[in-house]
Amino acid sequence: MKWAWLGLAGIGLAYLLFSLIPYPVTERYAGGAAGLMNIQEAKVTIDGTTEEVSLPYKVKNLEPGTRVDVTIQFQNHRDDSYIQVRSAFAPLVVDVDGTNTYSMGTADTRPSFMKDPGTMLRMIPVPETGDVTITLHYTFPNTRSSFTIPSFLISNQSGLLRNMMNKLGSTLAGSFVMLVAGVIVMIMSLLVVQLDQSGVILLWLGAFMGLTGLWGCSNCDMVIFFYNAPNLWYMLSYLSFFSLFLPLELLLEKSVRFHNRKPLYCMRVVLMLFFLGAVFLQACGLVMLSTSTHIFQVLLPASIYFFTIAVVYEAVRYQNRAGMVWSLPMLILSAGCTLELVHYFKSNVYSDSRYFLFSAMAFCIFMSMVGGVQIRKSIQVARREREQEYKLSILGREISEQKKYQDTLLEHEKQLRRLRHDYRHQVTALQEYAQNGDLEGMESYLSRMRESIPVFQETRYTENTVVNAVVSYYVRMAQQEGAEVNINILIPGSLSTSVEQNLCVVFGNLLENAAEAIGRLGEGAEKKVRLSAVMHMGNLVIHMENSMSGTPKKWGRYYVSSKREEVGIGLTSIENIASMYNGDAQFHTEDGKFISDVYFML
Repeated sequence: MKWAWLGLAGIGLAYLLFSLIPYPVTERYAGGAAGLMNIQEAKVTIDGTTEEVSLPYKVKNLEPGTRVDVTIQFQNHRDDSYIQVRSAFAPLVVDVDGTNTYSMGTADTRPSFMKDPGTMLRMIPVPETGDVTITLHYTFPNTRSSFTIPSFLISNQSGLLRNMMNKLGSTLAGSFVMLVAGVIVMIMSLLVVQLDQSGVILLWLGAFMGLTGLWGCSNCDMVIFFYNAPNLWYMLSYLSFFSLFLPLELLLEKSVRFHNRKPLYCMRVVLMLFFLGAVFLQACGLVMLSTSTHIFQVLLPASIYFFTIAVVYEAVRYQNRAGMVWSLPMLILSAGCTLELVHYFKSNVYSDSRYFLFSAMAFCIFMSMVGGVQIRKSIQVARREREQEYKLSILGREISEQKKYQDTLLEHEKQLRRLRHDYRHQVTALQEYAQNGDLEGMESYLSRMRESIPVFQETRYTENTVVNAVVSYYVRMAQQEGAEVNINILIPGSLSTSVEQNLCVVFGNLLENAAEAIGRLGEGAEKKVRLSAVMHMGNLVIHMENSMSGTPKKWGRYYVSSKREEVGIGLTSIENIASMYNGDAQFHTEDGKFISDVYFML
């Protein structure tokens, strides 16, 4: 896990260095003296009517399929010039000096369920020098009431690319960092959840980070230069935008532990229903995702503000510590959301999502640290609780075994009292046989007396009664599974209460694991348990071997429990007890046997 966090830190550092590198559009790269040319004046012709406009220009309220012609003129000084053309939702055909040069977004280039194309960006060569006239033929979209004609940039390819890098490079890099970091955090969560179920917090945090990064990447114009698939980026952009607040709600619910969860649950249901509805309508070709976004532009910011209010209220009203921790990052996220809305409604050509992206990045960095601490504490608390539960179960079994032993002693005592009561009569009978010289009768009577003497059978594995009780319980468990058990424990009969309890935990864990391993063996397999413990120079040295099948699963140096998909508490408890007494515990497998070696000072 340490290396994973170092990897995240490395990615973040690389992003910072990347974003600080300047990408100036110099004369060397931008076409010499002409530099980067920005065309902002154009003639727009609609239904035979032409007017001069300033770009960017919004065309609206036309019939779907209406042709909109845009004509620009400029003086080209180089033979390696390119014009950067962008179109969103409107198919486009480009003519350079009357020659049809390029078309994009036509019906045959997109799936049937997409009535309009997504955002398209191209660098189209301008081969002629001197006066150049370029005409762009837009087709008014089917599912929108408007589209925007952007200004046009002219330079060589390097100049155009560096200009975009200057404007959008940091946004794309930040989005990519969020995407990669989200994937890493989700992978980490799959490992952490084996330690404790609270690791699901990282899963939802990673999903939120990944979806935010995916939205930022797919919504950035530059991504088309890396992979030219406008339809794919269109789908990913809207689907990630519509769904990124679902993991945020689940993350809040899991982390804050709200006293009243119904409002958040209702919000989650609403978000999910609208998301599924938007996907269904798009798949049927009825309503484009770009149209459904109008609902989500209200619903998702409202959900952010709602989540923030809920967290702050939880912190103030109930003094919820998790709510207090979450208040600051949620306020940062709300501020970023507000700035993003302002940026969106002020922009004629919306090109990125930088404000929300950077606020989400700050939110995720903060919550990654807080979430890591929270998960660590949760793991420690859960482990202590399970250790206490196991110690209590060991104590219960110890008491139960000692009660059985006491019941046996009591029954034996009753039989001895009966024998003492009958002893006088038996002596009298023997005396009478002797006086009569009836040796055969005396012999027969003595045989009957011998058979009536009660046999008190008890298997003692150690002189220590407390430890013996626990060992006896698990030995019977292993024998019921068909194991051949050999136990030899040489420890003092009298030890302090705390030492006896810890020894019960150690021997109980070892023998319980052995009995469970024996139980998983098939018919005909060798089933053996060998346990020995001896004192040597003040140290108790324990060695155990038990038969097993397969190879136990491990998570790092820990063994995963066969009862549940998490690190087993039994062997960890033994290691903790050994270290508490300045000792150590080692476990390994060899030739179908699980071998345990434990030592500590008594």
